[in-house]
Amino acid sequence: MNPGQELDLKLLAVKGIGKDHAKFSPVATAYYRLLTEIVLKKEFYGDQAERLKSCFSPGVIKIVDDKKKEGRTKAVVDNPRLDTCSRQVYMHDEFKDFVEVNKIRNHFIFSIESTGAVSCENLMREAINILMTKAQNLLNEINSKKN
Repeated sequence: MNPGQELDLKLLAVKGIGKDHAKFSPVATAYYRLLTEIVLKKEFYGDQAERLKSCFSPGVIKIVDDKKKEGRTKAVVDNPRLDTCSRQVYMHDEFKDFVEVNKIRNHFIFSIESTGAVSCENLMREAINILMTKAQNLLNEINSKKN
């Protein structure tokens, strides 16, 4: 625009919800996964512990000093939440019979990414409130059918 020029506009703002159209949804990505359980059926020491650590995502397996023997290190499960389920450990004959990777079926990890309009914490709170309202409506409907 040149100096002195003006725009004469009429704007219309519509507030909506994601149920009506995806353009109103403040959620970029939302998903869940089950927590991984890693069971070491035997202890792994030294170089073998390092190889085991390399089979998992960073932070899942930690190398610690062995309290039973001075100067020896061993592998322990540190943070299974960081595991990406690559199952690479099963490709190694030395580990496949001694490491068990399972999913805990009643432990869910939810991840929500916001577009920035609403914080992730508020999105989760609102989703829980909506779910609780729907569950209460269902219970009320069931109880009214009984009577």
